[in-house]
Amino acid sequence: MKCPCDPDPMAEASSDALMVPAGGACMINALPNPVLIHAISFLDARQLVRTCVLSRRWRNLWRSVPRINASFEKFKDVSSSWIEWSVLFKKFFNRFLMLRNPTPLDEFNLMYYVDEVDPEVDSKGCHYKYYAESEDANLWIRHALQCNARSVNVSVHHDGAKLYLDSVVFASKCFLTSLELTWVILFTGFFENLQMGCTMLERLKLYGCSINDAEISSQTLKLFTIDTGCLLAEQTSISIPSLIDLGYLSEDIGTPLLKNLGSLETATVSIGTKYYDTPLSDICQFLRGLSDVTHLDLLYEGRKLKMEKNFHWCPKFNNLTILTLGEWCLCADFYALTVFLQNSPNLMKLILNIREQNPGTCEKFIGQLEETYFTCEHLKLVEIVCPEDWEDDPMLNDLEDFLVGNGIRSDQIEIKNW
Repeated sequence: MKCPCDPDPMAEASSDALMVPAGGACMINALPNPVLIHAISFLDARQLVRTCVLSRRWRNLWRSVPRINASFEKFKDVSSSWIEWSVLFKKFFNRFLMLRNPTPLDEFNLMYYVDEVDPEVDSKGCHYKYYAESEDANLWIRHALQCNARSVNVSVHHDGAKLYLDSVVFASKCFLTSLELTWVILFTGFFENLQMGCTMLERLKLYGCSINDAEISSQTLKLFTIDTGCLLAEQTSISIPSLIDLGYLSEDIGTPLLKNLGSLETATVSIGTKYYDTPLSDICQFLRGLSDVTHLDLLYEGRKLKMEKNFHWCPKFNNLTILTLGEWCLCADFYALTVFLQNSPNLMKLILNIREQNPGTCEKFIGQLEETYFTCEHLKLVEIVCPEDWEDDPMLNDLEDFLVGNGIRSDQIEIKNW
């Protein structure tokens, strides 16, 4: 396939050597082929093909690169239309894969485009069009896995449409260890197929994805991230006994049921949503699922939640050594902060990330305690990260007084600005 401004990868090279100044030596041509192939593998696919005109030696180097980077955005100079970019890109990349040598892949990185369907025009069958729009991407991912790709990163230009990912492409035996998906729909059976075919998968990151499986399970994952914009099925559970690092940062969905996370050490999570009230029982069970971690970064994004006299919503974090909390824990006379410190007897470092300039006005997680004293014998450092102008806020003095009053020395409190 030949794009309007692309060289034909099968054409004769125009010269025998790279152009160099008169009397000079081309140091690049002195490099062995494996080094050149590794270096050019960081180029986008369209740029990569263009290297074939540099000399006869370079004519076929692009065919054996161990890394493929393909983006429809590289066709912006061809047309002013997003759809035309996408059409040209698909034609080009299908030809690219046909001409490429069947050498193993280390990485496959794809930036794709799915044309949004007008629901007024195609309200009943729009999903069929999305399937058709996604067909090439599914074929390319399958090709990458058949080439033993160890890392696959697929993202979609988000304009109201998502990629319909055929989970069957992951069902066949492959060597995948890392998978990252952005703005993709994961239909029921996705995680079952991952367990079936991707028996070496250790790292999975999801951004803006729709997850339809009611149970997210794996026997191999060590790092799992569900990030901003993801949507989960109701009453979703996460069961990954091998998991070491969990990231759960989506603000628009409820809290999943955490179970069988016996290896979990580090968790960066948010609880609560901005759009509806989160039941206290959901928060309790979610925190219980994290009670064995050693590092916890906890954010509360929900509405105002009054704890009344329920003091047992927070479990004991006996293994916790590093705890990061936000400004939400400072309201109501440091109620939430006190509860976490009372339940973290082996804590060594506390980090308070203050993003609001007036944190005292953002009452969210509130309640009352009869006993406000805590004992953290191993606590060595309290790091307060705040806006520069918050240093004049009376709450900062109150916070320091609160910490010192509970046995924390002033030289153990460190204030940093964003």
